[in-house]
Amino acid sequence: MAMTELEKQLLSAFEQLSSEFEKSQNESAKALAALQEQYDVTRKDNRQLGEQVKSLSEQVQGLSRQVDQLSAQVLKWASG
Repeated sequence: MAMTELEKQLLSAFEQLSSEFEKSQNESAKALAALQEQYDVTRKDNRQLGEQVKSLSEQVQGLSRQVDQLSAQVLKWASG
């Protein structure tokens, strides 16, 4: 059975849309993979930064205690 001109045009349009949809889907998948990779890297970096902040905070607390102790010694010495 031969296709009419309209059927040929409709089939051509469908094939073009199907091709464009597949291309768009592939591009979306690539973009999603790139975003996932960026997320994973950011998550790892944030974890490392959190550990560094914790370490620095502990150092600051230690230094603060030392300053308090030295201040107490200076006051004791000055009043003695």
